[in-house]
Amino acid sequence: MPKYRLIAFSIAVLATGAAVAHEGAMGVIAERMSVMKEMALSMKTVGEMLNGREAFDADSAKASVAALQQNCHQARAQFSSGTPDRASRASSAVWEKPNEFKTEMDQFDAAVKALVAASEAGTLDGMRGPFEDVGRSCSSCHERFRLPE
Repeated sequence: MPKYRLIAFSIAVLATGAAVAHEGAMGVIAERMSVMKEMALSMKTVGEMLNGREAFDADSAKASVAALQQNCHQARAQFSSGTPDRASRASSAVWEKPNEFKTEMDQFDAAVKALVAASEAGTLDGMRGPFEDVGRSCSSCHERFRLPE
């Protein structure tokens, strides 16, 4: 299975599980979870185009990537409270290791910016590498800063 298919599939599974796992979340935590779900849906939209399940539409891909970038900036701000909540899978390491978490978020931001630039070119093949980089960045942060289900 090509990497971009595996990444898109993994993101789709995570988004589906998140809806069930986060019942009862409130405030900034619920907002953060909603933003994460929206990011997963943006990745799924682009991933389905990259793996051929959906026809490539440059405008739709560009819009999905723009939404991903907007949501990634929102997510960063929504981790600032440090408010623990049982409904959240955010690890306490987010707040115990703020510099490491910031580094992960900076790497994610850089990967998303590269994907935005690739989407501006409007070619499917040009988006493959940057899409994989975004997926790897998501996975890296989740491995280090998210609790298992």
